[in-house]
Amino acid sequence: MLQTASELVAPNRIILMKNEVYRVPQTHREVQVLSGIAWITLDTKDIILHSSEQASLPFSKNPVLISALNNMPLIMAIW
Repeated sequence: MLQTASELVAPNRIILMKNEVYRVPQTHREVQVLSGIAWITLDTKDIILHSSEQASLPFSKNPVLISALNNMPLIMAIW
């Protein structure tokens, strides 16, 4: 089955609850918070994103980890 260009770049929607951690695949470089607050750890740097905020993730040999801050579920799009 053939995929269109828009299907190839469609973001993955991820939902994280308290104490869950998501390891971002190295092929993904963009993250947007749809709801909640994201705590992103990249190398020795921490990034906090609130609802509606987006960030480009630089390439790193180390994994990028994302978790939810507070007790609110985190809903994000990653591509």
